[in-house]
Amino acid sequence: MFPTLNYLFNYLFGTTFSLEFPPSFGAMVALAFLAAAWILGKELMRKEGQGLVKAQTVQQKVGEAPNAFDVFIQGLMGFFIGFKLVGVVTQPELFKANPQSYILSLEGNWLAGIAVGAVFAWLRYREVKRKQLPKPELKSVALRPHEMVGQITMYAAIFGLLGAKIFHNLEYPADFLRDPIGTFFSTSGLTFYGGLVGGFFGVWYIARKQKMALIHIADAVAPGLIIAYAVGRIGCLLSGDGDWGIVNSAYRISEDRTYTVVEPDRLASDLASTGYYYYFDAQKPEDVDHAYFPKPGYLAFLPDWMFAFDFPHNVNRQGIAIDSCPEHMTYCKRLPLPVFPTMWYEICMGALIFVILWLVRNRMKVAGQMFFLYLLFNGLERLLIEQIRVNAELQIMGMNLTQAELIAFALISLGLVGFLNAKKWESKLLKW
Repeated sequence: MFPTLNYLFNYLFGTTFSLEFPPSFGAMVALAFLAAAWILGKELMRKEGQGLVKAQTVQQKVGEAPNAFDVFIQGLMGFFIGFKLVGVVTQPELFKANPQSYILSLEGNWLAGIAVGAVFAWLRYREVKRKQLPKPELKSVALRPHEMVGQITMYAAIFGLLGAKIFHNLEYPADFLRDPIGTFFSTSGLTFYGGLVGGFFGVWYIARKQKMALIHIADAVAPGLIIAYAVGRIGCLLSGDGDWGIVNSAYRISEDRTYTVVEPDRLASDLASTGYYYYFDAQKPEDVDHAYFPKPGYLAFLPDWMFAFDFPHNVNRQGIAIDSCPEHMTYCKRLPLPVFPTMWYEICMGALIFVILWLVRNRMKVAGQMFFLYLLFNGLERLLIEQIRVNAELQIMGMNLTQAELIAFALISLGLVGFLNAKKWESKLLKW
């Protein structure tokens, strides 16, 4: 696995750089937002051509003198960049030990921070000063919907990441109470549905502010949301952040990456020999969820890791030590028994749903149909994957259900009912 992009770089080019940055999951999350933003821009342009969304006339004041607060903010941004980036060079041991903690600490190069901050502040001052007029003027400017994509994405990202963290910590309160700051600011531990809810409120706020119908934005971003989900799951797969499935007891993997199919009754003895029960509240072998599923003959052309994987060098450092781990690597553990790589299945399903939504988008004539169809597909996808995925379970009415299953049921219900009643609800939805 590649917990940071540096690991991937070393793997591809045979190098041994020891920089533990940037995190591969974080990089994929950023790429996911960019993918969603690009799709949203394309769809808003298409909807503008259909007359469904229109440009807004806004008043902008031009020619104002430099604003002290604006210059200060630019300088502060420059200070942080210089303070931390140069600090990485002058104090590499602190950064390598814990990149997230270093970024959030008061460690860094103060002289570089002040110098870079001063440059940023001066450049911002000079830029505004050059455009200053003797008397500021008010101008009416047409703001087209697709030109607001950056603003929409920024609000969706901020609210979405906040929601993803909150939902994750609600799902695993014990981990949060054990280390609140470290857990909340870690680069892993993001719940997609929390991000979806948080992002919804962010987009709703900016839609109200810009007097745009939220449902048109929802329809436009629906294909982008599912492709962003697939890209985000690439980050989960690369980093091995714990979103894996239950044990596939049909396989064993040696350190030299040799896959062996074993008999169905081997699980208990192998778990007992490792003494490592890495699933929620598993105290003995029979508590470990598993399924015996050797690769079918008609899928022989697919690699074994698509059915069972032990996530070597996973970012959570879960499992047993890798004896042959090079000295320059920090993440040197793998799972003692292979599990279903559920992230890979979600990547494939997410890509398939995106293709379907992209192909049918021109046929969705009623506002809301596209978004409700997305909710339906997304709920079905997650409900299916939860059957073989490791997750904390809740006791509800005598049933063991995960948080994701509950939300998936809600999305399927809302998506199905909404899609069938979109025509009836259209006038009300357009008022949001």
